[in-house]
Amino acid sequence: MKAVRLTEVGKPLEMQETPTPVPGAGEVLVAVKAAGICGSDLHIYHSDIAIPVRPPVVIGHEFSGVVCDVGDGVTEYAPGERIVSETAYSFCGRCSQCASGFYNLCPE
Repeated sequence: MKAVRLTEVGKPLEMQETPTPVPGAGEVLVAVKAAGICGSDLHIYHSDIAIPVRPPVVIGHEFSGVVCDVGDGVTEYAPGERIVSETAYSFCGRCSQCASGFYNLCPE
C-alpha cells in the first residue's frame, strides 16, 4: 500500500510503498479513498505537536474509505462498508461539550 510518511523531522514528506497491515482483534483494515491534511498533520511535520511522535509516521488521519478486512471480534463493520475516520485524540466524556455531542471541543 502507499502511504505519505514523515521519515525524519525537517525532511520532505515521502510517498512510500509500505506493507499492508493485517487487522488484529478489534481492528479493521480500511482501503483509503480520500485523505485530508489538517492542522495536526502540519504540527507533526514541524515537530511542534503536544503528543509524542516518533518518525517514521504516516500523515493523513482524516480520511474516508472502504473496509476491506476485519479482525477477530469485530461485529459493527463488514468488508465493503464505506467508513470515515474519527479524529478525536482524547476527551473526558463529562464536560458540557462532551455531554452535548461536541467532544471535539473538550478542554481535556
